[in-house]
Amino acid sequence: MPDLLSWRSRFPILARKTYLINNSLGAMPDSVPGAFAEYTRLWAEEGVIAWDTWLPQVAAVASILEDIIRAPRGSMTMCQNVTNALAEILSCLEYEPPRNRLIACAGEFPTVEYLLDGQRSCGAEVVRIGSDPLTFPAEQLIEAIDHRTLLVVVSHVLFRTAELVDVRPIVERAHEYGAMVVLDAYQSMGSVPFDVVELGVDFLVGGSVKWLCGGPGAGYLYVRPDLVDRLEPRMAGWFSHARPFGFEPPPIVYAPGIGRFTGGTPNMPAYYQAREGYRIIREVGVEAIREKARHQTSLLIEGALARGFIVRTPLEFERRGNHVTVDLPRAEQVKDELVRRGFVVDYRPGAGIRIAPHFYNTDDECRAIIEETAAICSELGTQV
Repeated sequence: MPDLLSWRSRFPILARKTYLINNSLGAMPDSVPGAFAEYTRLWAEEGVIAWDTWLPQVAAVASILEDIIRAPRGSMTMCQNVTNALAEILSCLEYEPPRNRLIACAGEFPTVEYLLDGQRSCGAEVVRIGSDPLTFPAEQLIEAIDHRTLLVVVSHVLFRTAELVDVRPIVERAHEYGAMVVLDAYQSMGSVPFDVVELGVDFLVGGSVKWLCGGPGAGYLYVRPDLVDRLEPRMAGWFSHARPFGFEPPPIVYAPGIGRFTGGTPNMPAYYQAREGYRIIREVGVEAIREKARHQTSLLIEGALARGFIVRTPLEFERRGNHVTVDLPRAEQVKDELVRRGFVVDYRPGAGIRIAPHFYNTDDECRAIIEETAAICSELGTQV
């Protein structure tokens, strides 16, 4: 396994804190201030002419993500967040019975469930599979897909437990019945290697806040190339037009390919910021990141189980992503005390404390977080 700790110096927070919540907000690369300076210099010196340099960055930044997930060039675009990306997809759909069903599972991130639920007023039938957000109901989901299904939305890695979902059987079943699949890759992009073409999903959405170390405000959208020109998003902005600077009245003439999903004015500062994390993840390599996670998540799980903690994450590495969720009495209070002591983690209700080492974290940090958790439990008089 390559020595990835040489990258530690690129992330300033690691010199001050034991930072183990990279599935929530990845550490900021030290090159981000320079990227912002590049953006602001262009604005200061060029004014409106800066757009000549800014706009090509939308495709250039997206192309780094295309490299990471082996997507065809020009199949991804940037957006502000998953909410916007998924809303763009949903705005392409017509809910004509009998094919008007939208399917998702109980463990999806709230954004997904809120957006799907909102489609009921447009004629969609929303089917929510399962009731336990800590367990992915794979068999129930697959059985629910039939000729009435229009779209299935599924997370690649569940944000509460880090369960890694086998996407292929879901895609195969959906395509068998003429339905489409959206993959929410927020918790796998930059942490679990995959080939989006091999997976066969119709859409992929995600953001930069987590494992990509790209910060907030930079989401992304992939659309299967042979599908994209058949789609007409109603949530269209002026950059969705084939000739945005023609300022033409309706009806819109959609831009060819992924450009029709660009929407409104791009969030350029966030894309400059996100570019820095993307470049590092591409250079380090997701395969190397994943292999290190095999070792460090095992350290966390073994340490937690040895101390009697409940582990909400699958024990088999092939069934989990790169974080570990540990539950124990008064878990939220324990999390608060860990943070106060410089161990940065977070807590999710009903699941527990999430611990997420990245390629720049050390084994000693993984051992230390478990030891400190046990010490806090002892101080609180908590029985485990």
